Amino acid sequence: MTEDTPKKLTLSIALRSILFNCYFYLAVTFAIIFLLAPLSFLKSARPMRRAILMVINSIIYMFEKIAGVKIIEVGTEYIPKSKGFIYCSKHMSNMDALILYRRSPNLTALAKKELFRVPLLSLVFHKMGVMAINRGAGQAQKQTPMIAKELIKRKIPMIIFAEGTRAVVGERRSLKSGVYYYQKQNPELDVIVVSHNSGVSWPKKSWIKWPGILTIEYHPPMPKNLEKEEFMNEISKRLLDRSEELMLLKF
Repeated sequence: MTEDTPKKLTLSIALRSILFNCYFYLAVTFAIIFLLAPLSFLKSARPMRRAILMVINSIIYMFEKIAGVKIIEVGTEYIPKSKGFIYCSKHMSNMDALILYRRSPNLTALAKKELFRVPLLSLVFHKMGVMAINRGAGQAQKQTPMIAKELIKRKIPMIIFAEGTRAVVGERRSLKSGVYYYQKQNPELDVIVVSHNSGVSWPKKSWIKWPGILTIEYHPPMPKNLEKEEFMNEISKRLLDRSEELMLLKF
């Protein structure tokens, strides 16, 4: 697969990319040292979430103004309100996760249980409601009922990257089936597929930030009571096929 139009690196794009990268890493470093670390000792998670949202808003603002990327969100009316649900998202860059957090500031995620052994990181994870998961063979699936019930009880969304890791533009990675079991065992838990083209503007393992339009598309909740193969095929259409259309890829 190839992109529709070859890109040409100009001096302006290079300088803008360097400037944004400097801001991004400085902002993240500042947030960790001066915000997350001290705020993790407070009883309430609200100050930390507000601080994170403030930093994320500044990063997204600079991404648009410096890198010249216009961000468009489509289908926001499909995002559930005041209930637990799952974002099943394509993952291509740091920006897609930041945009989802801005859209849902009470967003949570999963992390390997080993990471909870790191003292400061453990404090931050607990404060943010991040849930530990054992990724050993067959263990993750056993934890899905407990995790799903926690989302429903706390009325919060959780993000799952169906491909498991970041993908480059034009790369099709096999989809993980974990999201299927969340909905199968808890039909009231909506699954919102998120397709986008963030990897075009922010390519994996590249310092260049390309100007253009970054489109995030939220799809209607996945149909209930689908068999596994049918469910995953529909996920593939919404997440992979639609993202490739947004990336203007040719087959």
